Amino acid sequence: MEFYGINIIAALLAALGFMVVGFLWYGPLFGKTWMKLHGWTEADFKGQSMAPVLVQGVINALITAIGMALVFHWLGVDSVGEALHIAFVLWIAFSATTQALAYIYERQKLGLTLIHFGNQLVGFLLAATILALF
Repeated sequence: MEFYGINIIAALLAALGFMVVGFLWYGPLFGKTWMKLHGWTEADFKGQSMAPVLVQGVINALITAIGMALVFHWLGVDSVGEALHIAFVLWIAFSATTQALAYIYERQKLGLTLIHFGNQLVGFLLAATILALF
């Protein structure tokens, strides 16, 4: 099923890929460090509904995946290698630079910035792989 030249199923799977990476990144992989760098404890989240946060995260992931799919379509990406290369360029030019603003202007801790960089880079590369395979 295509829409504006992009495979909708692939875009949905790529968005799911972003969500899975985020779940793992901010959960079992770096969750404790991420919370510590923010000064949060698990008690800070008790009794709070995660539904609104997850809905916003899904919307964000969908927009990113659809945007990547459109760029890949416009550029005629036809291999995983090419998709990974373009995804890296998109990440460094848009995601990393946007994330860096929190470090530069908001004095975000470098550790937090690096955690966010890693999450987004892995998410972009996974999404690119999924998009290229469909």
